[in-house]
Amino acid sequence: MKPNGQIQLYPVLRLAVFLVAGIVVGEQSYGLLSAAVWFAVFAVVLLSAFFVKKSCLWQTAILFFSFFFLGVCITTYSLDKVNAEMPEGRVGYSAVVVSKPEARGKVVRCDIVVTDCGRPFKVRAAFFRDKRSERLRPGDGITACSVLEKPRNYAASDFDYRRYLLYHGVAAITYIYIDDWRGAAVSMEGLSYVGRTKIAALRFRDDLLDAFGSLGVSGQEYAILAAMSLGERVAISDELNDDYAVSGALHVLSLSGLHLSIIYAMLSLVFFRRRNSVAAQVLIICAIWAYVFIVGLPVSAVRSAIMLTVYSFVTLLNRNSMSLNTLAVAAVALLVANPLDFYDVGFQLSFMSVACIVVFYRPLYLLLPQAARDVTVVRWLWQMTAVSVAAQLGAAPLVAYYFGRVSCYFLLSNFVVIPASTVILYGVVLVVALNWWAWLQALLVKLLVVVVSFMNAGVTFIASLPGSSIEGVSINLVQLAMVYVMIFTVYVLSFYLRKMRWNRV
Repeated sequence: MKPNGQIQLYPVLRLAVFLVAGIVVGEQSYGLLSAAVWFAVFAVVLLSAFFVKKSCLWQTAILFFSFFFLGVCITTYSLDKVNAEMPEGRVGYSAVVVSKPEARGKVVRCDIVVTDCGRPFKVRAAFFRDKRSERLRPGDGITACSVLEKPRNYAASDFDYRRYLLYHGVAAITYIYIDDWRGAAVSMEGLSYVGRTKIAALRFRDDLLDAFGSLGVSGQEYAILAAMSLGERVAISDELNDDYAVSGALHVLSLSGLHLSIIYAMLSLVFFRRRNSVAAQVLIICAIWAYVFIVGLPVSAVRSAIMLTVYSFVTLLNRNSMSLNTLAVAAVALLVANPLDFYDVGFQLSFMSVACIVVFYRPLYLLLPQAARDVTVVRWLWQMTAVSVAAQLGAAPLVAYYFGRVSCYFLLSNFVVIPASTVILYGVVLVVALNWWAWLQALLVKLLVVVVSFMNAGVTFIASLPGSSIEGVSINLVQLAMVYVMIFTVYVLSFYLRKMRWNRV
């Protein structure tokens, strides 16, 4: 049956829209009905689809609304978990460290999961800084006694810290004094299989970071290499982080589609002529997912891994890999697993950037005349330009909304960081692979340090240029939505204008 419109080509995209609508309604109406009631509504709506088999229109509409009520249900359930009542006063408990501890000032901060106070729940803990707390690692067990408080906002800040913590699954915050905790063997049976696997992977990542440091890399070069290869950004200085943000190059420090695509390409080279076989693709995708677990399952990396997985197997079937549909599959998978990810800034930036690349890349690429595209260097430069501009169309409004900033030299920054990051990721893989060849490994490490230093210097220079960013931008949610409506309206109008011109020709 021929689709009756362009949107018909992307059925999962429509399901994702209804799921997101349900998540928003579930968050806004939280407390009105219980998760059990919403689940009953979802089940009734879904089952009713079997009674209208003769009407495709009604069955499709019911399926869409079932995804809407699924979004409401899972959001209510997720909010119930993080809004659980905390015990009053000081309480003793056992817990497991589930994130990389970060030493700042007089405290060491990390996330812990309390395992013996009913259902396990996550706590954002601040330990008094000493040698013991600095040695904490993911997976370490502790017994402690402290006050578990519900997240709250800081009086002197406009940032909604309470909302931020709740949407990251943090049910409580606590401060643990130096004499109020000790290391202990704590059972992790109450944690999910994914949670336990993630902890094991984070411990393995710590071992890799230690090995990385033993190669003689230090300072901000080590910090950037750790961030780009293993997703560890703790060591990056505030000044350098600001330079990357101002220049519009911060995305290169977050594990995303760029990094996983480079890794996918490297793994494909390993199999060479057999890369399109089922066995090769399965091994490549398993390696990609192992890497995503090792770096701690960040949302952007999980989204990219899902897209690469779908793309890989669709390619094996010799089918057209519809990227918007692939993106929608990734969104549905992530949001069903954790609907509160929708409110994560990284989630929104990641999906809007990729969506705009899918929609706008080809029209922007085709603006270059065919004669110019036939020149390899020109074509490569224009491809990078088209991708950068398309991604910025998706990310810039959100950056302005959340951070009050618009980067003006993002295109110049990408011409520095994208080639450099490609070289860095290939170099890191070679360094790991040549562990048995010490002198060559040491040479590669020195070359990597030179490349990272060049990239840092380039980003710092661009950030220092006059007018590198527009600061103090203030837009509200309605204005943000209108900006995206304007962007896609211009795209639709240009599409139909081109179509009219082709028809005349």
